[in-house]
Amino acid sequence: MHYLSLGIWIVAIAAAVYWGQTFDRNNYNLLGKRKLFIGLSALLLLISVATLATQGLKKGLDFTGGTILEVGSFKRVTPNEIKNAFKDFPDIGGLTVQVGTDMVTDPKPEEGQPGEYQRVLVRLTLADGSPLDPTKTQAALAQLKSKLGDVKELRTASIGPTISGELTNNAIKALALALVAQLIYIFLRFGNQVRYGIAADLALLHDVIIMMGFYSLSGREVDSPFVAALLTIVGYSVMDSVVIFDRIRENLNDWWAEHGEDQAAPYDEIVNASLCQTMTRSINTTLTTIVTLVAIYFFGGETLQSFAFALIIGILGGAYSSIAVAPQLLCAINDKYPATPPNSATWYDTDEIVPEDYMNDGDDNEVYQEESGLPRSGGRKRSRGTRS
Repeated sequence: MHYLSLGIWIVAIAAAVYWGQTFDRNNYNLLGKRKLFIGLSALLLLISVATLATQGLKKGLDFTGGTILEVGSFKRVTPNEIKNAFKDFPDIGGLTVQVGTDMVTDPKPEEGQPGEYQRVLVRLTLADGSPLDPTKTQAALAQLKSKLGDVKELRTASIGPTISGELTNNAIKALALALVAQLIYIFLRFGNQVRYGIAADLALLHDVIIMMGFYSLSGREVDSPFVAALLTIVGYSVMDSVVIFDRIRENLNDWWAEHGEDQAAPYDEIVNASLCQTMTRSINTTLTTIVTLVAIYFFGGETLQSFAFALIIGILGGAYSSIAVAPQLLCAINDKYPATPPNSATWYDTDEIVPEDYMNDGDDNEVYQEESGLPRSGGRKRSRGTRS
């Protein structure tokens, strides 16, 4: 099953690369599929919100506080058996149990012990919500051994509720600050046009909700690496959107330079053309990252799997939103508030002299030299378009 999943990923990546190359030869009507994109996004958001509402996020030790005991049981056990083992253990306030579905190979088997074990994860808190002290932790391990037989100790960790509360607050503040900072940056970067910032931030919220929803659906625990993955996605997703927005702005300014500022630009056509021009680059950039993350997920061990899983979901969602959500939002905003040429004070000269392009090839050049006053070794006049 492990290699089958990896094979499916390889085929999917190869197909995406091939599809991305077709944009060099074809101009697809991506904006014409607005209803399809809206429907797909609505479905993904519905699944994510429903999952978060019913299951919520399974908070890890970093966010709940308490003590984690991770052991390997040499015989198969059920969650109820683990819970029963702690029935007579004193001062236990909270108890959460997870058991692995399969026996796993012991990478470092001890002499005389079986070569396989079932992974068992127990989270314990005292009645006041605090973690167990070292003495009680060792007593809890002894309790497990007395009820289940010999087990292999894999890991113990403790964290207090104060630290976990600070981590939760800091994670929320970091996410909010990232969204606000990006809104301000994009607003300034695109000539004080807030439409780009709004479209990018709404697309980012779309990515964050979907990532959290599918993480909840997978039943994985939310811990510190998840927060790192979340903030990474916020930065990565907006990067692709900014590249597409920049091409839209360039093409829009070029259109006004060619047809005049007093005419209404065909905004949807320009956005669609810009998408097709940047699509190959967007797909290739995303896939180079996905290839690395897939390798980490399958071969990086259990410690990195959850982190890689969060990044894979987030980056795929971010690539999708940069293509199918942010430009659609931009067009929707333009329908209500049509784009206008930038203030002339922010525009550069429309003509420049390009010395290296000048060639003395006939009377036309001589006439131009006389009109412009340039020496024969000068350059020719070339339109450079306008941009904000």
